[in-house]
Amino acid sequence: MIKYIALLLFMLLISVVVLFSRIPAISSEGAVEAKYDVVSKGFRVGNILTSQRSADEEGMKVVHYENRTAVNASFLWFSYNLRTSERAVIKGENLVSYSLHKKVKGEDVTVEGRLDGDTFRFDLYENGKKRTIAIRRSSYDHTTMECPEATMDFGAKGKTVLRMLDTEYMTVVERSYRLVREELYRIGDREHRCRIVDFTDPNKSCRRWIGKEGDAVILFRQDGKSRDGSYSVRATALNRTGRDHLL
Repeated sequence: MIKYIALLLFMLLISVVVLFSRIPAISSEGAVEAKYDVVSKGFRVGNILTSQRSADEEGMKVVHYENRTAVNASFLWFSYNLRTSERAVIKGENLVSYSLHKKVKGEDVTVEGRLDGDTFRFDLYENGKKRTIAIRRSSYDHTTMECPEATMDFGAKGKTVLRMLDTEYMTVVERSYRLVREELYRIGDREHRCRIVDFTDPNKSCRRWIGKEGDAVILFRQDGKSRDGSYSVRATALNRTGRDHLL
């Protein structure tokens, strides 16, 4: 699930006020929707909205995930605008399709990815040009969209290393995980059981509060550092669409 959280936050190194426009609703009936505050350098700088829906298709669990954000930053010497929309489909334990569209300063960048037999292929469209990146399925254990740390067995030492296909950078990295502890994470007047997990790889390091609500993997909080700076993402609301109460 989500890596995608890191991808959407690459502008969070900016220490001045960043204004996020209102994100349109993206969830369908029965989807789990999460809303987040984004904090950088002690300031609340924006919002993120995610949605995921699970269904049984041909006897296999299929997860449909979507994430949207919009940024409008104005400065004395320049302005910056960013809009992103990401979708993913996870079938069983495999990411089978992925798409990202972002508009930065009026320029469009699109990524279309798919599992094609024993190869995951990314088609990157940028500046009017197409580039294809092919990665063998046998070269990675999971993708960053699947968030294996939510349910995997850490063993007696509480540590493990996985080969992860990072959809942000479209490359395979070795990611080291460490289970810190389990605890309850409060959203409003409700508490949710989660794991606190640290992970590092060549591109980023994070501490993540992550758990499950029913069949949905939920990122409750993430404090991280990447090539572009530090940030914190904190869930403020969690609900299943079609119901009149929060989870």
